[in-house]
Amino acid sequence: MHQVNPDIIEAGARSVIDRYLFLPVGAHPSCPYFNNRRRGTKSNLRVLVGKGTPEEISEECEIRALQNRVSISVLSVEGLKEFMISQDLGVDCSGFAYHVLTATLAERRGRRLASLIQTRRQGFIGKTIAKLRPAENIGVATLADERNSVEIKASEASAGDIVTFMGAGRDGTYNHVIVITKVERKEAATRLSYAHSYAWPEDGSFGHGVREGTAVIYGDDLGTAVWSEPGLGTMNAKERSVRRLRAFME
Repeated sequence: MHQVNPDIIEAGARSVIDRYLFLPVGAHPSCPYFNNRRRGTKSNLRVLVGKGTPEEISEECEIRALQNRVSISVLSVEGLKEFMISQDLGVDCSGFAYHVLTATLAERRGRRLASLIQTRRQGFIGKTIAKLRPAENIGVATLADERNSVEIKASEASAGDIVTFMGAGRDGTYNHVIVITKVERKEAATRLSYAHSYAWPEDGSFGHGVREGTAVIYGDDLGTAVWSEPGLGTMNAKERSVRRLRAFME
């Protein structure tokens, strides 16, 4: 454990983000976005369902390259990312957040995030699965659950807090999470730097994935936020809030 600077995320978590931004494979592409929701496959390794670490994703990429007789060493950054996307390799928003927040908690408290999160799964079997496969079962709804986090004012945000967008999408069932990495305050404005994994329509087939951005919020109303990614401001979420994990408060 160490003295926490509430305005800048820990070095360990920063390293995780950087490894997603520059994967440790080939020409070091940024990690693509991949969400298993549409595939609906279960019982796969977490790296195959959008929940892998940068190392797991990179290792699986090397395996797929060998299987497909593709030489990673000759691929450009764009070419390697295209290959990864063709193989359904990447990370979704909650998988990314899970690994970043896990590193944050380990550095702050020497604890595992999975051991301090209350699962939304029911019954003995469901809870056992969640315990054995935490990355696959700690989604946005779990992070936003009142048992696991509390809503705070935007002006009180610290590095390591999250912003959740609940009930977005055409059917109102899509959730999203971003991780705050840096906080700067000036008078009534709060500037949040953040990281997340997402795919905007304008990203096309290959431009999506892990990225960073900023939001300037005036007062405590998220509705006033000016986002470097305008889509976050116009996302039609039923609920959006800045939240702090209870694991960081104990």
